[in-house]
Amino acid sequence: MKLRFAFPIFLALAILAPLITSVKPAHADGVACDSSKTVLLIQDITPWAGQTNHNPNGADANELMTQQEKFCSINSSQVATIKLAKFTEIIIPSAQDQTYYDNLFPSGTILSEISSWVEDGGVLSANLADCASAPGAGGGWSFSACTSTSSSYTFVGGVQHIGSFSDDNNIASSSSPVVTGDNGGTNGGQIVDSGCLKDLDCWGFSTHSYFTNLPSDTTVILTEPNGPVFVEYRYGDGLVIATTTSIEWRYDYFQPSYQNLKLLANEIGYQHFRSTCQEKDGEGDFNGNHGKGHFHFDKDHCKDRDPEGVWASDRGDGNSFQSTQIQSAQFDPTIRPRSITITGLGTVIEVNSLGISVAIPVAFTLVAVETGPITPGLVSFVFSDGFANAGPLTSGSVVLHGW
Repeated sequence: MKLRFAFPIFLALAILAPLITSVKPAHADGVACDSSKTVLLIQDITPWAGQTNHNPNGADANELMTQQEKFCSINSSQVATIKLAKFTEIIIPSAQDQTYYDNLFPSGTILSEISSWVEDGGVLSANLADCASAPGAGGGWSFSACTSTSSSYTFVGGVQHIGSFSDDNNIASSSSPVVTGDNGGTNGGQIVDSGCLKDLDCWGFSTHSYFTNLPSDTTVILTEPNGPVFVEYRYGDGLVIATTTSIEWRYDYFQPSYQNLKLLANEIGYQHFRSTCQEKDGEGDFNGNHGKGHFHFDKDHCKDRDPEGVWASDRGDGNSFQSTQIQSAQFDPTIRPRSITITGLGTVIEVNSLGISVAIPVAFTLVAVETGPITPGLVSFVFSDGFANAGPLTSGSVVLHGW
């Protein structure tokens, strides 16, 4: 998309400039972490704090509250002292100071605690627009940050960046939920590339750098003329959604008629969808303590649109089973090994002494433990007709993470 600056836009930005310098540096007050919180915001400075009616802790906090996410916040010096494993999502905001980036990238490489957390299945939204003019910001994830000789620190998966201030952003993947807004909620929506101060262009600046050294399977969502600026890639069992766009600046823009909430809302909503809608299914043979059986379950309709249910062609006693109703499914992705407990109602098909098949209604509980790199996985069935069976898989697998 070619730039289409107009005199009114220049005038608006000229009027805005004094406002920017008059706003005091905003340090996030923080939202206390407890066992109920599943989303972590790591923030030292409120990115581009403005005179808006949004939450004083900034755009990310405001949108997390809008989407009713269970989040808390810490500063960059606390990352090494908090147990990240209890969180399913982490957000890194844009426009932080140099201390922040040095804390997150000791010796120039992202904290091992963060990369290990992603590798173990976490979903990370990283808003990595640095070298910002926001009060109190100005730091960069680079050696000799924000200079012509700066050399990038290394992010999760070896990703780096090159400084490049651009106002021309373009859509590379129109099907990405970050663009379609499928998960953006109240503030989300379709992202278009249709002119200045709409969705992508002329935000003075729309992006502060572009990514390099991306993994081969990266999905590029947005670009500027020199390279990718919004990407998604797998790292181990986890996922990284990263951008160098001025995503919070657009959200907290000081003139409400020009504010653009959609891009940040879409990102946060998509991150949450990815963290909650993962593989939860399994099938195979198992060697139970009350007989060998064959099972199948599916509990990820949000992902594959397949019917959800629990089945056993042989539950271990020669009788088959099919669920008719799922009443509950308990799953905590932060506990290892991962397991799921499904309860509900169903029907056992039993062959009586006369050789006639009889349908017997039962309640059931299935516990399935995920197959690991060196462990086979495990299933346990308990039925209200008094039969129970549990044992390790001898074929097949249980998968409770991934996409």
